[in-house]
Amino acid sequence: MKNQNPCILLMTRLETISLLFANTLTSFFGNRLHIIRNHMQERLHPSVYDQVDLILVSDTSLLHDQPAPPSDIPVLLARRTIDINKLDQLMDLPPGTRCLFVSNSIEMVEGAIELLFHLGFSHLTFVPYVPDTETPLPTKDQIDVAVCHGLRELIPVHFENIIELGHRPLDLTTIFDISRLLDLSPDKANLYTADFISDFVHIGRKLTNSVHNERKLNEKLSSILNAVHEGIIGTDATGKITVLNKEAEKILHMTETTCIGRNVAEVIPEFLILEVLESHTEVTKQVLEFRDLYLLVTKIPTFLDDQFLGAVITFQDVTKVQQIEQEIRTKSANLGLMTKYSFDNIIGKSPSIQANKRVATKLAESDFTILITGENGTGKEVFAQAIHQHSTRRDGPFVPVNFAGLTESLVESELFGYEEGSFTGARKGGKMGLFELAHNGTIFLDEIGDAPLSIQASLLRVLQEKQVMRVGGYRVIPVNVRVIAATNCNLMEMVKKGTFREDLYYRLNVLPLHIQPLRDRPEDILVLIDYFLQKKKQRLSFSREVTEQLLRYDWPGNIRELENFIHYAVVIAEGNQVELAHLPERFFAGHLSTPPLLSHRDDTLEDTIRYLSRQGSLGDYATILQVLSDCYKRMERVGRTALLARMESPFMTEAQVRQKLTVLDRAGCVSIGVKKQGTQITAFGQQVLAALLIKEKG
Repeated sequence: MKNQNPCILLMTRLETISLLFANTLTSFFGNRLHIIRNHMQERLHPSVYDQVDLILVSDTSLLHDQPAPPSDIPVLLARRTIDINKLDQLMDLPPGTRCLFVSNSIEMVEGAIELLFHLGFSHLTFVPYVPDTETPLPTKDQIDVAVCHGLRELIPVHFENIIELGHRPLDLTTIFDISRLLDLSPDKANLYTADFISDFVHIGRKLTNSVHNERKLNEKLSSILNAVHEGIIGTDATGKITVLNKEAEKILHMTETTCIGRNVAEVIPEFLILEVLESHTEVTKQVLEFRDLYLLVTKIPTFLDDQFLGAVITFQDVTKVQQIEQEIRTKSANLGLMTKYSFDNIIGKSPSIQANKRVATKLAESDFTILITGENGTGKEVFAQAIHQHSTRRDGPFVPVNFAGLTESLVESELFGYEEGSFTGARKGGKMGLFELAHNGTIFLDEIGDAPLSIQASLLRVLQEKQVMRVGGYRVIPVNVRVIAATNCNLMEMVKKGTFREDLYYRLNVLPLHIQPLRDRPEDILVLIDYFLQKKKQRLSFSREVTEQLLRYDWPGNIRELENFIHYAVVIAEGNQVELAHLPERFFAGHLSTPPLLSHRDDTLEDTIRYLSRQGSLGDYATILQVLSDCYKRMERVGRTALLARMESPFMTEAQVRQKLTVLDRAGCVSIGVKKQGTQITAFGQQVLAALLIKEKG
């Protein structure tokens, strides 16, 4: 049966080559490509071909002893390059050096020798040798050095001088052939070729230090430069072009004769060579637009005996890669996996919101899990998107998950996906889960406090192991995601009650970020009103009485409620003036920043308890009131620091105590003195405490 993803069969003589090919393919295509490896000429069962879409062979002779594959399965011969970092071992060999080149097949050894000739090593004499074949073995005195590609054990023991060039990796053209035949986008082609460029620059430096004859250096460099698939330009210290290889001519549509001796800044000003010539510092992996092309450009200064010689510019045409990346971005945007908010969209001048932005900016630079807490409507998802946009994962997907909108029966299949036939109604072919969709990006777990206990253990495993397993599946799928969670619940209180796992809480609460409610930062209210009006391209003016009422109102729905009010005001206002008569009834009926009248009436007491429950955990308020009640019996007033110390709570900060005291003061439960007079519980506060203790016991 065919795999869901395309399948490739690797046929090699050695397991090391098979692993090298598999690792390279995985680095390009990830888990989108299923790989079957066959090495050491193991006999294949014909049924293997039922699941294969492409066969990649290191040597065509490997097919001779295998069942013939169906005619509709393409067979691709692996084109292989060479590890340029190892070539400096050959560069110091004098002309005429006799090199015994050893490999495990005549096809491989002849191909390797041909490639070295193309790379400019024609001044060396290579003698091919394959053990257990008819190729003759020269005597020790007929050979100066033995050379091999990762097959040191094949070299006869009496040859002691050995140069190991390492196993030959897949050429990039083979990767693109696989991509074309299997209709897969090679996500990391630019990084692969950029590493190749880096290797070339590295060996160029070694050449400069080891070869003193300029003519021979130029000959060797010219041969190598024209053999690689990247454009290369060399300059002197003033920026004049001294070297231009064939690939550069092809990409730039220029000729060596028209460029040599001219300044790069004159010929190709887009390359911005002055930044290297003046600073003598390298600039790597710039994507520059040249006419209708996108070029990946690296500029390296060159030195000899600490004297600046000029620069080497290496570049490649990554227009196709850019187009593929743009297609991926478009698909992500169509799926709604792109962010639309940044830190510029977080509006406010209050100290708390400015501090939140500074902290969030620093948190974005790490890759640890973030827990954002705050009431509904305070902008937790806006902060989450801004953090993603500011992080190194900004080019990856942003996948939001709202646990409040997921039923317990669906949450597992939505998060982790499912395989075909795993349950009634499952989509044919299965479905990718949200964690898989967020691979190489960020997943936003909103309303995490509503996550069912049954799923919390699975979430913990994903956070720890960075792996998921689909419902009904047996494969473990690695995922690379950054987790941002958010909640308006007191998770620590839920941990105490057993409704939230303690280990998951500490796994999520690595980098905490708390967003203050709008009522605690009234200086932001008018700023936000101006912002929403500009956003709607509307003009409104508010009477003094309306402004005062807006500032006194508690805004239980926070910024979301404020934005909705602006929509309402634009529609209901007569002309551009908003008067008291235009305000909804709730602005007068409650949620005002003045404490309720002290009364023994049961309805006032219940209203107060409901008010406190909307502002946070009733247990926290009961703890504060109990400490204040004990102090009242001793005729003491107590400050915030002393209050926090007597509470002995490791889960509450002094800032949180201050915020909760403000809420209690508004409710008429405490009396906060000025300066250092401290805080005292009121008679009404004693009633509220008694009611809370009864509620807790019940």
